[in-house]
Parts: sequence; structure tokens; C-alpha cells
Amino acid sequence: MLKSQKITEIIAQRQPQAQKLITVEKNLNHLLITWHKLEDYRNQLQAKTQDEKVLGKLQEINFSDSKTKIQESLEKLSKLSSRFQRQTLNIGVVGRARQGKSRLLQSITGLGTGEIPDGNRQHCTGVRSTIHHNPHVETYGEVWFYTERSFLHEIIYPYYTVLDLGQNPISIQDFANNPLPTLRLDDSENQAKYEHLKRYHVHFSQYSHLLKSPSSRNIRQDEIRQYVAQDDNNGERIYFNYLAVKEVKITCQFPNKEVGQIAVVDMPGLGDTGVGDERRMIQVLAEDIDFVLFVKKPNASGAYWEDVDVKLYDAVNTSLKDLPVKSWSFMVLNQTNKNSDYGDNSANCQDLIQSMTEKHINVSDCIIVNCANPEEVNEKILEKTLDYLSQNISQLDQKYVTAFYDQLAQLQSTIRGELRKAKETLNKVDSVESESKFDDLFDNFWDNLTNDLTDLLENLREKRNDQDDYFKEQVEKVFQECQKDETIFPNLEQIRKRKNSIIQGDYPSAYGTYINEIRTGLSRRFLNLDDGLKKLIEELKTEITNVLTNQCNLKGLSMEKGSKFLQEITDLIPDSCTTLKEGFTVMGNFELSYRGLIQYHIRENLDNLRQDNSPLPKGGKEQDVLDNLQELYKETIYLCKNALDNNFLRIPSQAAFAIVEEFVDLVLRSKDAQRQWRKFLLPYRADIWSDTFQILGDNTRLRQQWIQLIEETENINSSLLQ
Repeated sequence: MLKSQKITEIIAQRQPQAQKLITVEKNLNHLLITWHKLEDYRNQLQAKTQDEKVLGKLQEINFSDSKTKIQESLEKLSKLSSRFQRQTLNIGVVGRARQGKSRLLQSITGLGTGEIPDGNRQHCTGVRSTIHHNPHVETYGEVWFYTERSFLHEIIYPYYTVLDLGQNPISIQDFANNPLPTLRLDDSENQAKYEHLKRYHVHFSQYSHLLKSPSSRNIRQDEIRQYVAQDDNNGERIYFNYLAVKEVKITCQFPNKEVGQIAVVDMPGLGDTGVGDERRMIQVLAEDIDFVLFVKKPNASGAYWEDVDVKLYDAVNTSLKDLPVKSWSFMVLNQTNKNSDYGDNSANCQDLIQSMTEKHINVSDCIIVNCANPEEVNEKILEKTLDYLSQNISQLDQKYVTAFYDQLAQLQSTIRGELRKAKETLNKVDSVESESKFDDLFDNFWDNLTNDLTDLLENLREKRNDQDDYFKEQVEKVFQECQKDETIFPNLEQIRKRKNSIIQGDYPSAYGTYINEIRTGLSRRFLNLDDGLKKLIEELKTEITNVLTNQCNLKGLSMEKGSKFLQEITDLIPDSCTTLKEGFTVMGNFELSYRGLIQYHIRENLDNLRQDNSPLPKGGKEQDVLDNLQELYKETIYLCKNALDNNFLRIPSQAAFAIVEEFVDLVLRSKDAQRQWRKFLLPYRADIWSDTFQILGDNTRLRQQWIQLIEETENINSSLLQ
């Protein structure tokens, strides 16, 4: 089998694993949500109990550590999923600036300095580039830009944190338009980082437009350097687009056709990195890289493993803690000969190989090669890498997956342990003693309920034919506003203009239009009575709430008042308690409205506002129109007020008595009313009489919900590895 076919087969074999990981991720997220719910409920239980034993057991459940482990597992799963969902095997090329990394990439891909910049004087590459092999297309690039928000959060803010520059800029304009804060740190490393930040600031106008550009953007081969490089071909730093670029993908034809579904990833050298670059590199290695080629060019005059080399190796090694980098990397020592500008470093290459172990730099193979020689690179590096991948990547994948599932099994065990602690909070109580206590408390509750609701009903019965003072006040207020309102009438000039503007062009027609408008305006005035009626009924519901919460101790079931309290109690009553639930539903939904009770009587009297009730005198003018309107309006207000005074001021009192009597009949006087109350209150006894019953005692609502949450979490936890 050809190596390219083998690689294609490996990628295909990854897909079932990728699908399985999608299910694992779904279950992990579900577990995290349920774990949050369980913790929230634990906190509620702690607030509701004074039992020191229960409090101690609840506190022993370690939600925090388990939550952290779930989140860590999700992060690892994200990296693993990204690896298995990719349609290529990716080789990352890592090295400090001026070590030959770019030359190596040029030799592998067949691209030149226009696409993969190199520079002898200073670090040149500015952007991570992923280069794909495709034998069927001409070379082109795709560019992804930072958004203004991601640019601030991922690029700029880390500088402010690391360099201790104070408050972050609140917007991209704030960063661009104001001077940078003064650097107070004086060591050379932080000064270098500050210079890097200054580059973003000084050249902002030269790349800022790209932060608003859509991603991705296709670019021609001859445009690629403008987005990936800091320097032009002459080494002059004239390009600043790279500061806005998140990633570039280049598609081209590799010289070696056997590479198949292989991509190489060019990462900026660490010799010129700014704040956050190493963190981003580690993230890329963890998610997008299957194999790493370290590149180092020994100095011909003497070479050794510098601290920065070891640091770079360690950074790569930490990217996949479960898969040591030794098993997925080669070390490439860039060989130069005596005829090159660098001199012959062959001996020093051998010396570095000998000293790798003492520096704890461990790789699968170490290769000495001239990175600028495409034939050598393909023979010694690319062929070896392809062979290694085709022979070992499946085993590496399996190790990675196995390590993750081992950690998932440990997480399951940890969660099971915490759930055992949760179950230990469930107290065993003497059910006979508990029932006896409940009987005594319920009898007292029933006495209070019947006496206080009956007293309320009798009080309403005595007042049912009284005028309601509040409603009367609202009615008087409406009529006073009507009587004082002069704006409802037109002035003489307006009447004249109205006459001229209508088709008929006469005063009787203008008079008729004003009558219609005044009738509409007056009708709308009475709509204000609706608010008064609603307030009256809500106050009545609050009276009932006060009886149930204060005298009958149901405040443990709801902290609300009025309609909201009645609704919450209705929701708690089981459907089997039909009459009790009906009583609370009827009371909670009851309303009085102006439109339903009063409007049709008001409308009868508004019919007085008709032209034939007060026709204009023959030859009437503006003043006659105004006089008639005012007289009709005054008469109509009198008729409406008289109708309300005689018929409707008693309605709120009568309605209040009627609805409370119906409520009392349903919740106190109906068949099985007492039994239904007992059935309803039994599971909530710890909420109502918390000083008597344990919150997690037998058959309490809180216990049932606690058990339900524990069982739900157990089921999800068990499904993680299925």
C-alpha cells in the first residue's frame, strides 16, 4: 500500500472515534449542567436547615473540585475531537528565528519566499500558516482575520496584564486613539514585549481596516507574502497586515506526490514572539498538530543547547500531557557546509545529538540535513516522517484516546464518591413519630385556616352592599378630570377651519365630526377605571395571602403575595387534589374589568352625544357649534355619573364577597376538602414547619427532589463511557 493510501486510511479510521467523542462531549456537558443544579440545590438545603449533622454532611460534598475536573475533561475532549475530525495529518514545524525553519518548509512544499518568508537579518515570518497539498489546483491562499473584539481580547489585553499597564482599553478606538500607558517594568524582557505592543499601536491605521473584513478572504499566490510577512524580499519591514491576521491557509502542489492528505504548519519563530504567542502555539499544537519537526541550526564556531531551546521543547511537551512529545517528534539539525555563509557545522551537529539526553530533549529520531536542499529534505525528513506516521499514528491515536478514557473513568469514580456523600445526607426518621407530629400540626393548621377564612368571609358579607371607598374615589377622580378638561373642545378658529376642510363645507357637518371625536375621548377617559378595579382585586388576593402565610404558616411554600402567591400554590397542589386546586385556580385567575362590568352602561349614556339631541340652530356658526358641544358634553357626564352612582359603586364589594365565598366553599366546605389539604401539605411539612421536621426526612418534597437530582446525575455519570 502506498504511504498516501495508508494516510488516507488512517484519517478514515479516525471518523468513528470522532463520532463517539461527540456523544461523550454531549454527556459531559449534561453532567456539568446537572452538577451545577445539584450544587445549587445543596446550597438551598443549607439555607433551610439548622440541623448541624445535616449541614456537616452537605458541606462535605466537594462540588468545586469535581466541577473543575469536568471542565478539564471538556477541554481535553475538545483537543481530542479536533484531532480526529480533521481531514489531514498535520506536521508542525517549530523553531526559533533564523534556524532554517522557513527553508525547510520551502523544501517540503516547493513554495518560495513569496509564500514562506525567510530572512537572514531578523525574524521575518509573522503569521501561522497551514500549507495543504492538493495536486489539482494552482497555489492560492485563504486569510482569516481577527475581529475587533477578538483582537482586543486575544492580542492586546494580555499585554496589559503581563506588563502591568493598568486598565484595559474599553474599545478598539480607545486603544488606537490614546497613548499607551507608561511601562514601569525596566527589565529587558518586558521592555522587548512593550516594543512589540507599540508596533500594534503605532501601525494601527495600516492594518485596522482588516479587523472589519470578513473571514475568510481568498488571495492570489503573489499576494500571500503581504499577509504572512513582516519584511519584503529586501528585508525591509514594510508590511503590517500580519498584525490583523489570525491564520493563513495555503494550498499548493508539493513536489513529493506521496504526501497525500498531509499539511505542514509554519509557526512564527519564538525569537520575535510577543505576549500570548507561546500560549497560542501550545493551543495549536494540542488541537491541530499530529507530528512536530523541531528545527535547530548549530553555530559552526561552537554550539550548545541554549535555555531557550529547552524552553521551546518543554512548551511543546506540555501541549499534550497525556502523549509525551518524544513519541510524535523528530529533531532536525540544519547542516551548513564550509562554502556557505555560516561555515561547516557538521561536527557541532554531532555534538548536539550527543548532548540531547542530558538536556532531557527526547525525540523519536534526530536527523542532520541541509534544510535548503529539497532533495535531502524529501529523502531524509519527509520520507522518514511519512513512514513514521503511517506506521505509528494509529498507535499514538489509541494511546491518546486511552489516556483520555482513563481520566474519564477516574472522573466517574470521583463523581460516584461525591454522590455517595450526597446520599448520606438522607436522614432516617421514625415514621410513626413523624406522622403523629404532623397530625397535631395539621389539626392546628386546619383550625386556623377555617376560623380565619370564615372571619374574612363574614367581614366581606357585612360590607357587600357598601360602596367601595377606593373605587368611589377613582370614579370621582375620572369625573373631575372630565369636567376640568377644556382641551377636548375646539376653539372658534379650529371650528371654522374644520368646516372649510370637509367635503360638505358646512357647520352642521363639522359639528358632527366633533361630536364623534368628543365621544371617543370621553370613552377613553373611563378606561382608567380598569386600573382601580385591578388594584382592588389584587388587594383582596393579598388579604387571602396574609391569612394563608401569617396565620396558617404557608410562607414556607412561597415568599410571594397576592396573585403570584396563589399561582405558586396552585402549581404545587397535586392534580389529584382536584377541588383544592380548583379553588386556588379560581381565586388566582379572578379579575374585575371595566369593559366586562361597566363599559356597556357607559356606552348607553354616551349615545347622548348625538347631533339630533342638540341640533345647530338654522344658520349656526362657530360659536353655536362650541356652545352645543359644551352643553352635550355636560349632559353626558351627568348621565354617566348618575349611572355609576346608582348602580356600580357597590360592584367591587359584591364581587369580592362572591369570589371569596366560592373560594371558601371549594377549599373548606367541599367534600374531602380536609383530606385534600392533608395530602397536599404532607410532602411540604419540612418547608412549613422547619423547626419540627428534618428537611430531608422521609417523604418530604425536598428529599424527593434531592433524590431525583442524585439519580439523574448518577445516570448521566454512568453513561460517560458507554
